Amino acid sequence: MTRGLWACGILGKTHGLRGELYLNLSPEGLEHLRLGADFYVARPDRDAPEGAERLVPCAVTRAGGTDQRPLVRLDLALTREAAIALQGMELLAAGGELDALPFYRVGDLIGLRVETAAGRLLGEVGDVLEAPAHEIIQVRAPDGTSLLLPLVDELVSVDAEAGVLRVVDGLVDAPAAEPRPCPEAAPGDEATPCPEATPCPEAAPGDESRPGASAS
Repeated sequence: MTRGLWACGILGKTHGLRGELYLNLSPEGLEHLRLGADFYVARPDRDAPEGAERLVPCAVTRAGGTDQRPLVRLDLALTREAAIALQGMELLAAGGELDALPFYRVGDLIGLRVETAAGRLLGEVGDVLEAPAHEIIQVRAPDGTSLLLPLVDELVSVDAEAGVLRVVDGLVDAPAAEPRPCPEAAPGDEATPCPEATPCPEAAPGDESRPGASAS
């Protein structure tokens, strides 16, 4: 089984002299901090290509503060100076109760076909964006426009074998039907909607769909 890594947040300002740091929470980061058993700090890897990171195992020796501004102390930083060196790095959690949660790797979602539960094509996944409440899926529609959808289990599901991300019906409005051009429209005015046929006043009961006769 592939083990998931869950974002807790970005290590921020130091607090006090014993290496505590404020944690700028990721979506659901506080829950990940509470449920995780193993923790890692994502540090820039100088020996790898630019932008690559190396996961450094660590222990959260103290978690405090408030739900809005949590504080953490890591065994990697026992002094204020050592904590300053960790600022801006991401704290990740794994194991424990987190292993029971479904997770998706961003790379596995990019390029997936996106459709409604009824099978209507919406486009394909172009990116996954972070937001305060939950992650956001950026969908590239066939016409080139972008559509943003919440990555929430109650609203979307991933069928990895079929390569499809399905969205519950009703979350995305169906495109409006284009008006039917009127065959009697003047040249250059093809966009004029065709009027509905006028029921014939002389039609027999139950035959209201018969077009009205023109005046003689």
